[in-house]
Amino acid sequence: MTQGPKSIVIDTLEIAEANLLHSFLGLHPEDVQKQPLPEINNIMWILGHCFVHFHLVLCSTCQELDMFSEEVGYYFRFGTTKEEISRDGPPLSCATLIDEYLKISASGFSYLQSLMDADFDKIIFPEYGENLLQSVQRIALHYMGHVGQIVLIRRVLGNPGPTFVGGISSIGRSKIKQKWQTWWSEHRESFE
Repeated sequence: MTQGPKSIVIDTLEIAEANLLHSFLGLHPEDVQKQPLPEINNIMWILGHCFVHFHLVLCSTCQELDMFSEEVGYYFRFGTTKEEISRDGPPLSCATLIDEYLKISASGFSYLQSLMDADFDKIIFPEYGENLLQSVQRIALHYMGHVGQIVLIRRVLGNPGPTFVGGISSIGRSKIKQKWQTWWSEHRESFE
């Protein structure tokens, strides 16, 4: 059975998101903002950075929805210095960041599901000549690069987490997501 661009790109983004969420399963709350080395970002910043990218493309650009504040977008953007990160501290708790992302993710995936295959050819970033399909691929690749970074940071912090890449099949993704959701509902308050 041949899949069209829509189903391929949604599957790819779902795989990347499942792996990103899974990368911090079992993380200790006290480790979320630890910076293992001065030149390495902490896990919360990495997550927020990924979430802001998803929001920029699939909410702000495609749907004209601003679900993250400008302050959140600025803090987690590419180019924020380590000094700004450590001096200012995050504009919201880790629990709130993740809760907000889950809403943003639901909106983004709902938007993608509403499209036709041909819609993925639409150029959404003319300055780069990047169409929607390429932008979603960029998000997925961005997530996976940071999954590897989170895995390594957790090893350095002495709390190794799950390795990647899992969830290639829809059944595998569902299992990963369910396991993560159960863990998150049990531990969310400790990340507040």
